[in-house]
Amino acid sequence: MKLLHDPRGARVAVTGGGKTGAAVARTLLRLGARVEVHDDATADKVAAGLQKHGLDPALVTVVAGGLSAEVLSGADLIVLSPGVPRAHPALAAALPRVPCVNELELGYAQLARGPAGAAGVVVLAITGTNGKSTTTTMAGAIARARDPHAFVGGNLGTPLCAAIEDGLVAGTADAPRLLVVELSSYQLETIAHLPVDAGAVTNLTPDHLDRYPSVDAYYQAKARLFALVKERGGVTLNARDPETRRCLWSAVPGRAIPCHFDVSPGDHGVEITTGGLRIARAGDVPVTVELANPRIVGHHNRQNAAAAAALAVLTGLDAATVQSGLDSYAGIAHRLERVGTHNGVTWWNDSKATNVDAAVTALRSFAPVADGEGVHLIAGGLGKGAPYAPLVDASRGRVVAVYTIGADAPAIAAAYADIVDVVESGDLRRATAAAAQRARPGQHIVLSPACASFDQFRDYGHRGDEFRACFAAHAAGEVDDADDQRGHR
Repeated sequence: MKLLHDPRGARVAVTGGGKTGAAVARTLLRLGARVEVHDDATADKVAAGLQKHGLDPALVTVVAGGLSAEVLSGADLIVLSPGVPRAHPALAAALPRVPCVNELELGYAQLARGPAGAAGVVVLAITGTNGKSTTTTMAGAIARARDPHAFVGGNLGTPLCAAIEDGLVAGTADAPRLLVVELSSYQLETIAHLPVDAGAVTNLTPDHLDRYPSVDAYYQAKARLFALVKERGGVTLNARDPETRRCLWSAVPGRAIPCHFDVSPGDHGVEITTGGLRIARAGDVPVTVELANPRIVGHHNRQNAAAAAALAVLTGLDAATVQSGLDSYAGIAHRLERVGTHNGVTWWNDSKATNVDAAVTALRSFAPVADGEGVHLIAGGLGKGAPYAPLVDASRGRVVAVYTIGADAPAIAAAYADIVDVVESGDLRRATAAAAQRARPGQHIVLSPACASFDQFRDYGHRGDEFRACFAAHAAGEVDDADDQRGHR
């Protein structure tokens, strides 16, 4: 699309005035576009947000108070925030006439303008329901073992446009050239101009049923990744995931090179072994990569490592680079992150578990109750329509009490009725106070909400940061636990 490479003089509507929107606007202004920033907030709040993220709001036209079909229809190009559904009435009216792209496509187009052109840019893309952020950061660690300036982001972290504008490599206008990107289903609804060298789907479970009309519609959004894969590019899928086999196995395009992870011995792919990961490519002697990094704990993380290794293999990286990258992997914030231990009780921040299946995976990382062990689970927030029965099943024998917070607290309390003790806490501060008072040495306090965070927090990162702050306050003796409990059931 010509406007992605050269939007000079074009009227471009950017939805969202946050970090990504500001980065997009900065790129477009540098390229000579006339930029409008559309946002639900008031004009003053939008301007303050743009200023916070390094953009003078006077350089753009701020369209506050929500999306307008009339205004959007007059644009030459829309750069869409993934948080805005394409079904939004204003967008639905504008999109037949106005092309719509994602921030990553704009950033990629700028890299493709560099001296080496598009042929010098390698894209690894990860999607799936759970584990995609961990897999992305693992694949990023492997990529940076080859190229320290590799970009790691997309649906998490730094926007690609911001990385380009701020300069990951001083004085190198066309860096980075190796991109590892996480793609949400929301982003995949829009992206059409991001050539992918190798793509991975970590797994599929029901999610975002508040946005999609059915589970299969959500899965079909994930399958849009395949349309981005280059001729003879690679696709890696989870060989053990039943929904992936049911919905995606036959959808892999014939032009792609297939690779499976967690496969049986002798198959072409990456197998999880007792010692680590067995990498087998057609015509090669299989090699094993050890998983000695203490941050790669639990079968789910071994699967994430296998997906990352498969991506690396598909893009030509060798086993030594894979080993070096996995050894250097530093973990991911808010994903079963060990916050600390106080009075013999270990606190775990799993705020990134924004759906039921992610929380189930976290709980299964803990051993069944024995010798006074057990989990005090903090759950709740903005539910996504999925049933909580799988979470209750995973809790049996592991969870000794549940502390409910947020909008979906009543539904979670009802699901756990007569199973374990439920403490209706209302908010995170009260939940941590109650859990800290009741937990005994050897036990765990785990924030794994199984819900989105937007009812009480800006995002899951804000929720996780507040959990860390609660731990710090308890460790410092600044909380009177007895005054912070609410009702019990």
